[in-house]
Amino acid sequence: MIESLVHNKATINDLRVIIRKATVLDVPAILPLIEQLGYPTSEDEFRLRFQKFTQNLGYGVAVASIDSQVVGCVAWSKSELLILAKTRFNIEALVVNEQHRGKGIGKKLMVFVEEVASTFSPIVIDVTSGVRRAKEGTHEFYKRLGYKSDGPKAKIFFRKEL
Repeated sequence: MIESLVHNKATINDLRVIIRKATVLDVPAILPLIEQLGYPTSEDEFRLRFQKFTQNLGYGVAVASIDSQVVGCVAWSKSELLILAKTRFNIEALVVNEQHRGKGIGKKLMVFVEEVASTFSPIVIDVTSGVRRAKEGTHEFYKRLGYKSDGPKAKIFFRKEL
């Protein structure tokens, strides 16, 4: 199904944005985006992680490009839920190059993932956004797209690294 969405094109603010499935050849272009997200790493290390990640069934990475230049990416993973009769898509990363933020590219990437996820209906999409991102407007961005962090099913994210 992802292949049918590979050349999802849109014109945003007079920019021709193409959303497509990422390949390992995109790693050098994605790496600076991952650094902007706050996770610097070497190209070799990131290439290995990219390959391992995308080999998992239901996992994927898509890129947004303008004039063949990668300006954003989104990564997701898919899992089955025990507590609900739904499939979960988790947004693992979403980033748009600082020079291209505010142009609708992040929204286009999220719509792409929602289209992929909808083929597994019923679904729930979870996204974690760090507290430090609130001042950048990231939390408001997700709220405008219909994602919620309040109400009776509000969640608090906990992490323990071993």
